[in-house]
Amino acid sequence: MSASKNSSAKKKVKETNSLWPFYSLIAVFGRRFGVMLLGVVVVISAITVAHQTHQLRQATIEFKKLQDEQTALDLQWQKLRLEQSALADHSRVEKLAQEKLQMKHTDTEDEIIMKPSLRGKE
Repeated sequence: MSASKNSSAKKKVKETNSLWPFYSLIAVFGRRFGVMLLGVVVVISAITVAHQTHQLRQATIEFKKLQDEQTALDLQWQKLRLEQSALADHSRVEKLAQEKLQMKHTDTEDEIIMKPSLRGKE
């Protein structure tokens, strides 16, 4: 049995030796193209990282601008609410009613109190 194993092993060695220049050629191209492929992957990765970093910076700048705009709008809203409360103040409304509409408070002498009629109860 060992003789048959030896002969089959020798056949494989002969086949491998006869194909050795082909395998050697593949190995050389594989190493060179592998290194070049690895270089291309590294360059593409670096460009992708730089692009993503740029996009992140642009988004951060836009976010900061929007936050500043929101702060300005909040301040304007607070001023408008304060102005609204000042314009709706009771004393101001009363003063405008007296000046523009000639309205006044009634005195007790000017008041007329009406009593409901009792027609149905008589």
